[in-house]
This record gives sequence, C-alpha cells and structure tokens, in this order.
Amino acid sequence: MKCSIKLEGVSVKLDGRLVLRDINLEINSSITAIIGPNGAGKTTLLRVIAGIVKPTSGYVNVCGMKASRASKLIAYVPAYLQVDPYATVEDVIKAYTYDIVNPIDPIEALEYIGYSSLAGRRFNTLSGGEHKLVLLAGALARRPRILLLDEPYSHLDLANQYKLSLILRREAEKGTIIVSTIHEPYYANIANNLVVMSSGLIVAYGAPSIVLSRELLEKIYGVEMIEVLVESNNLILPKLF
Repeated sequence: MKCSIKLEGVSVKLDGRLVLRDINLEINSSITAIIGPNGAGKTTLLRVIAGIVKPTSGYVNVCGMKASRASKLIAYVPAYLQVDPYATVEDVIKAYTYDIVNPIDPIEALEYIGYSSLAGRRFNTLSGGEHKLVLLAGALARRPRILLLDEPYSHLDLANQYKLSLILRREAEKGTIIVSTIHEPYYANIANNLVVMSSGLIVAYGAPSIVLSRELLEKIYGVEMIEVLVESNNLILPKLF
C-alpha cells in the first residue's frame, strides 16, 4: 500500500490560542523538513500527523485512514522525553514497540544505527545526544511507514549529526516517509521538500533549492542573513560578524 500524508483545512486551537491556521499539505515520499521560528506551530503540526493532537477543524489522512487509526504505521520521536529513572536503554526501545507485532529487537535496533555500545545502560545516565539516538532506535524498531522527528539534530555533536543524516537518507531510500522539524536551515538541504512556517501558517513549500532564500529567512526570523557558496550549494546563515 502506498502511503501519503494529507492535511486539508487543518486548524488547531490550544489554550484558546490558534496554533495552526488552515493548513493544507500533502506529503507523498522521501524527506520533508519543517523550519520556522519558535512558536510557529512546527511541533503541533507533527503531533497532528501523529494523531496525538486532534484538529479543531479540518481533516488529516495518513496512509488512507484517519491519523488516530494509523498509529501502528507511525513512529514519533519527540524533542524531549521523560522516562522512569531506572529504565534501561532496552526498556525505552521496547516501550516504543509495545503495540507492534514483529518489532526489531532492541539490540539489533541499536546495532542498526551504529550504537550497540549504549546497550545495558540506564537511559537517564545518558547525554542529551545519546537520548536522541536511543529514541531513534526505538522509533526504527517499529518498522514505521512514516517517521516523525521533532528537532532530531539538537544535542548531537557534528559527527552524530552527520551519521543521523546518513540514517535518514537510508530510511528514505527504503520508502519510509520522513517528516522532521529542524532549527538549522542548512540541514534543510537533506530534505526533498521544505515546509516553512510562521505564526501557525505555511508561508512556503517546495524543494529547498527553490524555497530557501535569504529574504524569506530574514523575514520569518527577523535577523540579518548571509549567503555562502559551499561546493555549489548555497547556504544561508545568520550574519554574526
């Protein structure tokens, strides 16, 4: 069955505040990145797709069904997660797969992402970056059709950011639909499609090479940017000096 994600006229109101405003979006394949300033609605959009947050209005279709019924096809990795202080890495991975009939074994999942050294350790003794890697292993152990990642690059050092990018590309090549929020616009280049959000709205959508511009980022972030050409790739960075 071919999977896709469709949102039609989706709005979400939380605590009396309109967080998403009339979102229309269709994602059919590969990697989609979502960027935008804090409070733009990026995490809420992911949680709507995951079926965790119900839209105030509009419709969400995931793999031909309501998002709330597609949970076994989805793996969602939040930006932060608190767990039992005595839980081991394997416990956390198993918790991710409680509703899956044939999940990947926790040790195999760690080996798959190249971090079998984390096996047997207590989750709360790990660094922030290691937390991210364990949660990713748990998500992939579900064998998901759709992988939703909230700020996956945060807390990772440069080497692990590189490894994560390779893992995501490998999963995309296998046919997994990946939707990820990111704070670093230069990582948008790993994506095939880019969603730019501001104040609960999608203000741009398309290929990063077309959508990303200095003018757009200056407008939504309110800071001066510069363009840097690196091996034929145009990177847009904050002007710090």
